[in-house]
Amino acid sequence: MAIEISAQGKGVSVITLAGQEANNFLYTKDLLDLATALTKCASDKELRALVITGRNDMFCGGRVGAKGLTRASEVAEDLNAILKVNAALNALSVPVIAAVEGKAYGFGFGMTAQVDYAVAAENAVFSLLEMSHGLPPLIVFTYLFRFVPYKRAFELAVTSRQIAAKEALDAGILTEIVPAGAALKRALEIAGQMAAFDPNAMGLLRRFGRQSAELHSSHMSEHAVALMSVMLAERNAAH
Repeated sequence: MAIEISAQGKGVSVITLAGQEANNFLYTKDLLDLATALTKCASDKELRALVITGRNDMFCGGRVGAKGLTRASEVAEDLNAILKVNAALNALSVPVIAAVEGKAYGFGFGMTAQVDYAVAAENAVFSLLEMSHGLPPLIVFTYLFRFVPYKRAFELAVTSRQIAAKEALDAGILTEIVPAGAALKRALEIAGQMAAFDPNAMGLLRRFGRQSAELHSSHMSEHAVALMSVMLAERNAAH
């Protein structure tokens, strides 16, 4: 299974993105499994903090969508797996900490941006690869501007260039940088500290903070999927 959950004790759990191939890609079914895992975590009354990390020093090489879909409804169903993950992440009442080693591309970039606290190794690399594949990262754009100014986000999207952890930190995507190999250890330390707070106070802080920052917009996310679905279906049909 590409999504693994392990309890660490004292109210802390870890979700590991154990994706496909060396770059730790996540396919549509993997995203649906991730959404299910996050929903399961939301029902865990003992959970106080959640860490999301990757396997083999690789956070996530990105999402791999279904190929050859020629109907907008089919493309929308495929893209909606991303929305299910984002909605499940936002619905949690506990803080979510990302522990990033290696590549955080596409979906991995977006996940890092929208968690509550992001720890990355100094040699981690980030990129919005979508436009290099002819796919505008509209879903990421629904929340990325809360962290990154429009002109910088637009440049990152159109160039698909890789940025180092230091630039990601300066842009507001990361919270802190640690030595290579230490991201998960540090994330667990932070999770332990957060888990020690009163859970009701922490839950209120997270919910109010994310609402105030407007980190999740169902309307804009659905609009993004609708626009992308028509574009991709027409392109696939033409080929």
